[in-house]
Amino acid sequence: MIDWIICGILLVWISSLAILVLAARRAMAHSPASASDASDSRVAVFVPVTGMSKAVESSIQSLLDQTPRSVEVIFALRDPSDPGSVAVRSEIESNESVKCVFAGPATACGQKNQNLLAGIAAVSSNVEIFVFADAGHGFPPGWLDLLVGPIACGEAEVTSGYHAIRPADGGFLPWVYAVCVEMMHVFQNAPGLSQPWGGAMAISRATFDRLKVSDTWRASIVDDVSLAKVLKIHGVKVRMVPLVRRETTVSGLHLRELFEWMVRQLQYVRFIFPGTWAFVGAWSIVQVLAFATAGWLVVVSLLDGSVAPSTAASVLYLLLMGVVLLEIRLIHPLPCTPIRWLAAGALFLLVFGAANGTAGIRRQIQWRGITYHVGRGGRVLSIRRQL
Repeated sequence: MIDWIICGILLVWISSLAILVLAARRAMAHSPASASDASDSRVAVFVPVTGMSKAVESSIQSLLDQTPRSVEVIFALRDPSDPGSVAVRSEIESNESVKCVFAGPATACGQKNQNLLAGIAAVSSNVEIFVFADAGHGFPPGWLDLLVGPIACGEAEVTSGYHAIRPADGGFLPWVYAVCVEMMHVFQNAPGLSQPWGGAMAISRATFDRLKVSDTWRASIVDDVSLAKVLKIHGVKVRMVPLVRRETTVSGLHLRELFEWMVRQLQYVRFIFPGTWAFVGAWSIVQVLAFATAGWLVVVSLLDGSVAPSTAASVLYLLLMGVVLLEIRLIHPLPCTPIRWLAAGALFLLVFGAANGTAGIRRQIQWRGITYHVGRGGRVLSIRRQL
């Protein structure tokens, strides 16, 4: 009897994941691309910048090389001492459509939100569409027209792209990171689960003002997840734009760094969408247990030479898990070898389960030397900076 119960749990759980992946891939394949020349719409691109690196510098240059001068670009930093201000200021001198604003230290919200709000306060009054694009990621050709198109054509009020991890040093951990991001991409594109990603999202100014997004951001820890909550409350759907995949180059990644990133993403969801976090948490725990149980049952069967119904179910489960991971691999623009991807997927399941448990215990979010004490709904209760 226990064998059949184990069979049922394993097969039901892997079937749920397979259905999710297939639904997401179908949604991405059938999403029309309504491109519209951004120069025909009054658009502003807001780019929050913190720190400076080769990736950030390359991202800024890529953005300005592709952006028409009719589009207003506003870089938002905390203060002039930020290393990123040097690169931004040099661009302002040669481009009159580029602005740089300083937000000052955040006191009641996440620093990124503070920067974005300062940029919004400085935008021209005739701008019709707001585009938000994080620094540090590459910009694919035509990204702005694709992101703005559905809004300019009146087909959507909010659009969003996503990003993909590109390992730069041949390391294994960046591929674990890549699997995680692609899994999140699947959830993002699954029907009914779509949420904007702050690194590439656009919203009509009329909708932004009508939903009073600025008021939400002034007290929230994060931009995109808190926006997703506002959109859900008001019944506004996000139009996903699969062709907008920004490239995130990663090298020298450490397991601790990857783990903390996962924890932080899950904390955002936990504070703002506690029901979703609980579901994902339960799903991940059962998935880890199912994966470990299936592997253990197969090993035991090989050692003693017995074959039970649970063993057959375990083999089928592991095969289906491999198929699902390989299906997710096909979403990545430049995937690694199938064997490497499967190994990264196995480690991802274990790390993600541990990260989700940690996110449920921690009451604070730490990011770039700042500790945020966060309450229900993602509201920032207090901020402490490292000296």
